[in-house]
Amino acid sequence: MIDRSAVVTRSWIGGDGGYDIQKEEDQRRGIQRIDWDVDHEIVRAQPFFSYVVHDAVARAGHGVRLADLVRDWSVFLCEGYDTFGECWGWGTPVHCWSSTPSRDLIVHVLGLSPDLPGFERVRIAPRPGPLGEVAGVAPTPYGLVEVEISGEQAVVSSPVPVHFVDPTGRSHRLAAGKHRVPMRRAQTLTERTPGNPCA
Repeated sequence: MIDRSAVVTRSWIGGDGGYDIQKEEDQRRGIQRIDWDVDHEIVRAQPFFSYVVHDAVARAGHGVRLADLVRDWSVFLCEGYDTFGECWGWGTPVHCWSSTPSRDLIVHVLGLSPDLPGFERVRIAPRPGPLGEVAGVAPTPYGLVEVEISGEQAVVSSPVPVHFVDPTGRSHRLAAGKHRVPMRRAQTLTERTPGNPCA
């Protein structure tokens, strides 16, 4: 699902991402065509479903890849737009269902999630991948949890106790408050995704 050489872009009304009049006409008649190599290629998830792919990537232990994967959304940020579009290569320029990076940067890259029900304790398991610096804030019923990563150090400010797990799996239990935590980075090979084609 993340091997670029095996992924093709298709949509239910477009060809390889753009509108395709012939495909629309075929579909009106009930004709569905498979025009990719089903033995070696897979159809890329559209933006609204990419969170499922990203969750699977994280569960498979490749969370460090997510910082690069969300760069795909940079294709929407061109020609004056500051919103995420409907689908890859076609559709309207503003769709909240395409805001996967907003969630995944917090949940997977910063690694913020409840460690106990109701955020009685927060789990912070950052996977910044190639990002040298990254920071963010997430709300809890007890106040804001802040995480700032710079190099191999994380600064955490939390109103609740923290279970911090660095990218190598090393675990720290921290009291509520502000802490500087040394953070080893896991060695990983990343495949850079294309940047903004409008730049």
